[in-house]
Amino acid sequence: MSAPEVTEHGVLAAPAFIPYPRMRAVLERVSTWAALFAGLLLIAAVAVTTGSVLQGAVINKPILGDSEIVEMLLGVAVAFCLPLAEMRGAHVMVDFFTQKLPARGLAGLDALMRAIAAAVVFVLAWRLAVGGYNNWDRERETMFLEIPFWWGYAGAAIGMALWMVCSAFIALESAARVRRAA
Repeated sequence: MSAPEVTEHGVLAAPAFIPYPRMRAVLERVSTWAALFAGLLLIAAVAVTTGSVLQGAVINKPILGDSEIVEMLLGVAVAFCLPLAEMRGAHVMVDFFTQKLPARGLAGLDALMRAIAAAVVFVLAWRLAVGGYNNWDRERETMFLEIPFWWGYAGAAIGMALWMVCSAFIALESAARVRRAA
């Protein structure tokens, strides 16, 4: 698996061959909006943490349940950041053993690994959805604020589902590159 090309400005360069440009554009746009939403969630987590620390310092009483809020916000935010990382090829790649493979071999291995990644992400999304349903069915809530647990599971499952779609698309793109390299 070859490392993505980087321009002189540190931005990932577009690959020479883009098999499905319209679908890529849609997924890039949706993933970007998801990442922006994740950024808002992270800002909210920072605000809650800062408010709790300040309130604890000033009146010696931090925000009740601040850790519950932050925990849920961070979990959902991470899930919503991963699709854009997938679309931009920003995940860590180890190519030590594959550097000497021909272009077709690299493209084939890349397609295989990305398909496996899409399958793993499918399992993660599925289990988050099941966990969310189970928490909804059992009416489980956080200790202090009584926030339903399923909210966090549902948010993370949506982010993981988007990541799964992006992973499957990237696997499809990689497979198209294998056919082109033939």
